[in-house]
Amino acid sequence: MESISPLQPVATILIWLIAIYATGLGVKLFVKTKGDSRGLGLGLLIAVASWVVIAIDGEYQVRVTIHNPDATTLIIPLARTFMEFGLLMALVSFALVVLSNIFITLQGSDLIRLQKALLRSGLWTIGLAVIYQLHFAGQYSIQTLVIGVSGALVFVLGLGLQRTLTNLFSGFDLQADHVFQKGDMVQIGVGGLEGTVWDTSLRSTRIHTIDGQMLVVANGELLAKEILNLDQPTRALRVRRNIGISYTTPPMRAKDVMLQVLHQESAVLKSPVPKVLLTSYGDSCIHYELRFWVADRRELEENVDSVLSRVWYALRESDIEIPFPLRTIRMVDMKADAQQVAACEETVSRMEQIVAQCPLFDESHMSSAERRELARDAQQIELNPGELAVRQGEESDSMYLLVSGSVRVVLKDKEPIEIKSPHWFGEMALLLNQPRSADVVAGEHGVTLLRFAKVSVLPVLNRRPEFAKQLRMISEERRVASGLQNKSSTPSTFAQRVGRLVKRISTTLIPW
Repeated sequence: MESISPLQPVATILIWLIAIYATGLGVKLFVKTKGDSRGLGLGLLIAVASWVVIAIDGEYQVRVTIHNPDATTLIIPLARTFMEFGLLMALVSFALVVLSNIFITLQGSDLIRLQKALLRSGLWTIGLAVIYQLHFAGQYSIQTLVIGVSGALVFVLGLGLQRTLTNLFSGFDLQADHVFQKGDMVQIGVGGLEGTVWDTSLRSTRIHTIDGQMLVVANGELLAKEILNLDQPTRALRVRRNIGISYTTPPMRAKDVMLQVLHQESAVLKSPVPKVLLTSYGDSCIHYELRFWVADRRELEENVDSVLSRVWYALRESDIEIPFPLRTIRMVDMKADAQQVAACEETVSRMEQIVAQCPLFDESHMSSAERRELARDAQQIELNPGELAVRQGEESDSMYLLVSGSVRVVLKDKEPIEIKSPHWFGEMALLLNQPRSADVVAGEHGVTLLRFAKVSVLPVLNRRPEFAKQLRMISEERRVASGLQNKSSTPSTFAQRVGRLVKRISTTLIPW
């Protein structure tokens, strides 16, 4: 009588438990996920279903007679073949899921579609070669199969897939020459559309333009055009802007004032050295050209706006005129105009004195010229008792300085926080670009406020890192005090990100 190994029942139970686990995981992934995760689920379901057929002795063999001089007969066991195909699909999909998560953790971006397609094709080719070598190599010569299939493929590809092949090989050229990579900012043609490379597939490249549109370009057409990579070899970019100055101002004085702005502006790189050049004599002014470098094309408009705005203030403070064209006739009442200018300057001086009383804007944080720049752009607001200065949840990027009176910061389920002059509020929304976190209500005697828009405060933050750091520290202290932020929260380290990656993959493998 044949004896049964004591380990055989245990192994059988273990295999069935693995099959049940794989079925639950496969159903979850196939129903609730997409992409390679769904492919993993489908592969597991096919493999388990085929294995069950084999386990209950339901194997069915198909005999395929190949008409050649040897009259070869190829025997294909369907259940086993489907099980191996399912396992191969699951392994390939799992490998791509793991690689994608590793790239996201280490580099901050996923594999591009072309890389995934190449990896998927390579893994499938290796897997199919292994399956063939294990089960079919002894029945049928691979050489005959390759010759027959290759002849048919060459005929089909030569007639119908010319354009597709052009795009395919162009995609390979783009990747091999490292013309760009995912996330690079590019310009298609000199002076053409600009955008960020979203991804590249075997057929086309998708570019997210700076206007928020998705441009899809065939790789063959893209390679035939001039492509400017604005991020390679560096992201630094030279900027040229023209400014006209009155003939009454000596050129060296005009250059000195504008160069001071370029040297002080944090958005302008110190190397290469910024320059101001006299380029020509116009009908009504002398033309100067500002030449300076910025760190990134993505912030070009904001940086140019900051530089030109500061140049205007500097020229105004130095009594240097940016003249009107001579052909323009400007009819003014000189006396009334002078009175209006004097009144405006008096208002700015008064607001500057008010701003200087606030500890945040004293001499240790900014200069008198910067305070005057803030005061010139500030808007004065008068509120009666109980009126809302800001409403919780509204979108806003301004901060407020209390000139007189007080306000109450009202948080849900918390005691109101009172703020009195000459303090401020609203820096959280300005720094974090988030909706307002609380209602701010005028006190019992009303309040007078100065409103500073982000466009006014941002240049000071950029020029004064210590001021920006102080403002962020105070903002974090207020968020902790109000319960909006956990005091123990710290930025995640690389080890923590890897830990979250492992946890995310492990969670994915739980079948419930």
